[in-house]
Amino acid sequence: MTMTSPAMGAAVLQADGESGSWGSYEYVCPSDSSTITPISVLAETGNHDVFLGLFEEYDPEGFAILSDPILADKTVWAPIDTAFESIAGDLENLEADQIKEVLGYHISPPRSEPSGAYPVLTPKFLADGGELKHRTRTGVLTGSDQRTLTSTQAEILVIEGIEILPTSWCVAAGSVFSINEVILDVEPPGFIEKTYNQTIRILFYDDIRFLIYSLGGSIVIGIGVSLVLGRTKEEKITELEVNPNGN
Repeated sequence: MTMTSPAMGAAVLQADGESGSWGSYEYVCPSDSSTITPISVLAETGNHDVFLGLFEEYDPEGFAILSDPILADKTVWAPIDTAFESIAGDLENLEADQIKEVLGYHISPPRSEPSGAYPVLTPKFLADGGELKHRTRTGVLTGSDQRTLTSTQAEILVIEGIEILPTSWCVAAGSVFSINEVILDVEPPGFIEKTYNQTIRILFYDDIRFLIYSLGGSIVIGIGVSLVLGRTKEEKITELEVNPNGN
């Protein structure tokens, strides 16, 4: 099954549901999308071999995650092979950690909401959302909280100013977009924005679990200490009543 165009048995969802300004963007959902992963999609296209090879070599953990239908609830912005060919010299001058960092700019974790649900990104979602910021895998790993920006320019979808190509794909729990350049750098957020992002994450997302668990643990420990001290005090009172002279 080739994935460079709508596959047999696949549903092609236009960006606006019908025809219109975003009708040239197609979102291809293979009939077996409940089990398909970003890695298998990209391997089928034949246009992303360099990205896959670099990802497997420099970020094997990330590669394994994107190979698992359950864990791969991510958005992948995959540069085509010619995009890497145009920066071959730049890559040769990068250390392994720097290459891993660049690759991380192309993976976005789910866009969670306080309710716990998150939208799977589609061309329509990007088009309707205007300018949208997406956290990167690099940001998740380093705590830098770096974000990539998608927007529309002259009715073309872009990420960090790079064109998003017309065909994208749905997978088991995420989406795969194809881009024609490599994101080599992402500007870190300013102090105010970084503080805001961290506050939101603490209030609504993963870090709240740590706070809840810590608070719950403190309460349990406090109750336990109180019970032990209370019991000790009762034992001393009883001992004094039985033997008031301490003999």
